[in-house]
Amino acid sequence: VPEEEKQRRSSEIMELQSQISWELNQEKLGETLRCIIDRKEGNFFVGRSEMDSPDVDNEVWVDAREHYLKVGDFANLTITAAQDFDLEAVPAQ
Repeated sequence: VPEEEKQRRSSEIMELQSQISWELNQEKLGETLRCIIDRKEGNFFVGRSEMDSPDVDNEVWVDAREHYLKVGDFANLTITAAQDFDLEAVPAQ
């Protein structure tokens, strides 16, 4: 298969997956998920839910300027916004 065709097919698949992921993530708005905090990146703590694999699935971003979380700990996070492949959250009350 020519490289150009491979790239076209890959782009088509990623576009479809992006839409599917966006729709599934919209359903998570308002849910509280148990997440492990993997790292701090800039002004955000970045974690993932118990159902998500590193480097494959959604990441959950929490504003570190407003909330403190400890890397390596689990936290219950409430989803406040959802994009294609990432979620935004705040610590659950």
